[in-house]
Amino acid sequence: MAFTKKLEFGNYTLKFGEDKVLLDLFDEVVMPSFHEMKYIRNLKDKGQYFFLDTKLIKLDDNPEAPVLGISGKIVKNTRLKRDQIFREDGGLIEDKSELETAPSSTFLLVLNTHRLILCKEVPGAPTISNFQSTSQYCLKQQHKKFIEDEFEKAKKRKEENPEVERVTKKSLVNRYPYPILRITPLSDKESLKDFVTRLKHIDKVSIKLLPTNREEIDNDDFWSDFGRRREEMNSKAAKVEFSNPKEGLEGDKVYEQASAASGLGNSEVKLKGYDEQGDTINGSNDDFSLTVELEDLPRDAERAATVKYGQFKHLVAENVIKLPVLADEVIAKVVSIFRGL
Repeated sequence: MAFTKKLEFGNYTLKFGEDKVLLDLFDEVVMPSFHEMKYIRNLKDKGQYFFLDTKLIKLDDNPEAPVLGISGKIVKNTRLKRDQIFREDGGLIEDKSELETAPSSTFLLVLNTHRLILCKEVPGAPTISNFQSTSQYCLKQQHKKFIEDEFEKAKKRKEENPEVERVTKKSLVNRYPYPILRITPLSDKESLKDFVTRLKHIDKVSIKLLPTNREEIDNDDFWSDFGRRREEMNSKAAKVEFSNPKEGLEGDKVYEQASAASGLGNSEVKLKGYDEQGDTINGSNDDFSLTVELEDLPRDAERAATVKYGQFKHLVAENVIKLPVLADEVIAKVVSIFRGL
């Protein structure tokens, strides 16, 4: 049976402390962290993860409103091990063997909206969760290099001019804090509705709003106001919980609120209840994430990115994917990067 390729979507939220986001350190940290095999994440007895064929590409070359993205592949380089095999005439037979394998997924990170689109090329290929862990590792390594480079520059300036203020690595980290990455799967309204419908009785729903990439969130009034209050109080997250274990929550309203809160990929939604058979069911964003099946996708990462972006624009036009309103400074930084290409 042929492997069915599916596009998966996530919100790539990268923060450097409270004041800096992805585009603020794009040239210094973000783009270099994606360079082909510059950093390799090694996992004991599980292989390696790294990026391949990465490139900064133009998705829309309108000079007034360009759209840029990072395309490439994430590879899991590992070995499959076996200890025994089965033969009808001999039953289970000890037979140790290993086989090299390197499953890969193509990806596109749209810089304007910070939306990640990933597609597994073969079974066992890296997931969005693997992508997050690998990207976080590479960002951390590149950030460390950036701090060391800045420290050496400052030390040289001090040697040339003793009157210059001394710069320490601690002060540099305070100015350029460590990167923290979170990728939240984008929710599919129909999958969410199907999940809620499966629950005969809904005990509890919790919704946590998370920090954004300096986006102007356009959720409904309740969630917009809730998010604004989170920011005003300088809270890293804000959580609201609806609970009624005895009588159960109203399913239609649960769907309505969960859909409104999760549409932009800036919230974690968790549901708990039980089905017709009385079995307890827990659900989160991963259980109703958006996927789109494709008949075919080019093996070349850059060409695949063009197809992905076409699908992405179609889903936006159909209101399947909601996008934030871009802040002026985000547009200005994208234009600046575009002009440098």
